[in-house]
Amino acid sequence: MILRGGNKEMLIDKLNIILNSNDEFSPKYIISSFVKNNLNDIPTMSIDAIALSCHTSKSQISKYVKSLGYETMKDFKDACLDNISSMERTNKTLFSLQNSIEKQFSSFTNHIIDELHYTMNQIDEINLLKLVNDIKKSKRIFVYGHGHARTLCTYIQNELSAKQKETIICDVDFEKEYNFQDGDLLLLISINGNTFYFDKRVVHHILKCSVNTWLISCKDNINFSKNYLYIPTLNDKYNDYLLRHILDFILMY
Repeated sequence: MILRGGNKEMLIDKLNIILNSNDEFSPKYIISSFVKNNLNDIPTMSIDAIALSCHTSKSQISKYVKSLGYETMKDFKDACLDNISSMERTNKTLFSLQNSIEKQFSSFTNHIIDELHYTMNQIDEINLLKLVNDIKKSKRIFVYGHGHARTLCTYIQNELSAKQKETIICDVDFEKEYNFQDGDLLLLISINGNTFYFDKRVVHHILKCSVNTWLISCKDNINFSKNYLYIPTLNDKYNDYLLRHILDFILMY
């Protein structure tokens, strides 16, 4: 399954994987580093300019783009554009060095406490406990997410591994063929529901899988035909913290 067009979070995931696993003098590392550091410029650069900047050939750039899962340079540049537009939505600056740190920390803490009370009062407790029970009785847990949600996947894997629960993080494009068995569970993390906006092919593929599937998201009214735990919040800028808190609660059982 190859995704056409990709999205910014998936692109960033791919770049980070390459940068974390390749020698810094390798062509893939050099190109990935240049792309990550120049995302704003890539959409307007010609393939010749990109190749020249990376000290490589046009054919190597084309090969690199296809290795990321993009069929054309246009698809690749569209993924960079998605990154640029999405950064405004996800790059949160809550504090200012010009204001009192103590007051800002106190205000932030009070807001988080208010949010937590709201979430725990509004969340569907029956659905929450159903997810907890499904996780407890599952033999294997598969988790999927990208962008910041992917760090939560790693957190879930570490916590469940401590409980001797086999946990597999699915590849970011969901391209691998997973041999789901009875007793398996697939957990999809989409903090703000962006997966359903950018990655419809991935969602379609996940829905076709014959496995007990759960979605956890702070986005309401998502059209998802399988199990769905909605995390109610008052302010979207705290969604990351609220979803992480619910995960902590779930993993305590």
